[in-house]
Amino acid sequence: MVTLWLFAGLAVGALNGLTLWSSVARLRPDVPGRAVAWILGSALLRWGLTGGLLIAALQHGVVPGLLAFVGLWLARWGIVCKGVGSMKYGVGSRE
Repeated sequence: MVTLWLFAGLAVGALNGLTLWSSVARLRPDVPGRAVAWILGSALLRWGLTGGLLIAALQHGVVPGLLAFVGLWLARWGIVCKGVGSMKYGVGSRE
């Protein structure tokens, strides 16, 4: 049951990365009002999911809360490493 919180953290962290990628992909420089709405809406969704996960985990104890936090942290670093790796091989280059 305790490792469930680690996997929940990984899942929410991956979902946070996907929503961030989606909101950045939808940005249009010619419509600045819509860009702000996308960024704020996506940020509220990510913060709500993260906060909800951490609150739920901490209600079960400190160890589940820490495991959920570690899952979020590992997912974040996995997304960063994947992005850096794809840019290293030219997948994300703008040239």
